[in-house]
Amino acid sequence: MLDYAVDSCRLVRTFGEASEPTTLLFESTSPGSLSMLAIGKDLKSIYGGSLYNGVEIPARFLPGGQGTANGQPARAAAGKQPAVLWSSVSLSPKIESVSKAKLKAAAALFKSGQRPPPIDLAERATRKLQQEAYEAQVTSIEITPRRNHQVILQTGSLGRALKMLRQCTRDQLQSWGVDPNIEEKIVRPVWASAPYSWFDGQDYPTSSASKGEQSVVEFRLLVDSAGNPTKCTSLSHVDAPAFQKVVCDVLMRRARFQPAELSDGTKVPSYYRNRIIWRLG
Repeated sequence: MLDYAVDSCRLVRTFGEASEPTTLLFESTSPGSLSMLAIGKDLKSIYGGSLYNGVEIPARFLPGGQGTANGQPARAAAGKQPAVLWSSVSLSPKIESVSKAKLKAAAALFKSGQRPPPIDLAERATRKLQQEAYEAQVTSIEITPRRNHQVILQTGSLGRALKMLRQCTRDQLQSWGVDPNIEEKIVRPVWASAPYSWFDGQDYPTSSASKGEQSVVEFRLLVDSAGNPTKCTSLSHVDAPAFQKVVCDVLMRRARFQPAELSDGTKVPSYYRNRIIWRLG
């Protein structure tokens, strides 16, 4: 089932017996983003249901197993069933043409705080075709919630389903006020050199601090052609209203960007997506 939700697009399917179903959900909150959530008794982990304990639960996309993702144990809001959340999933084949030197240079550029060079649109189009071909080959997902225990979901080819999900996300750009045709021509996305500098310990919600609460808040900002945020939307999987409000309030006051650019240097409105991790101590 494809769900055009308010702030995201979702693919949902249920596996297994009606008495003990396992639900699989893919969610995209912007082009290029993909998360995965699996819910069911068979996914119970010995690590409990905390999203923030650092435990990783692997998933492999079969056959081949090239696409992998590490998730964290969680609990579904409805019914408190065991669940696993993969906040970022990449169903992509291994691209052998990307050299170690190129990856090292990209990592050094990121560490230096310098804006990445323009995207090669032809290269991006080629990788998109490679990814779509790989998705079409994937027919099942293997999840290992605990040692020597695998849960295999027979999905059938994911090609058509994920193509529909991408179309939904593209359609939603228009509802945000972003032109999808222009978005596809952007060679330099919205960028900020040190986004975590916008926050400090004093921003921590007082009510949450007294309870020792922790949270991860994903967000999306619309950014105008001058680099100013115009709208903030919380995309968090976890119901944490105090954290969500603080994040958007701080971002709208303090966040400033280098705006998105086309190949000729024209600056255009676009969006920025990231997450803030709140921990005590």
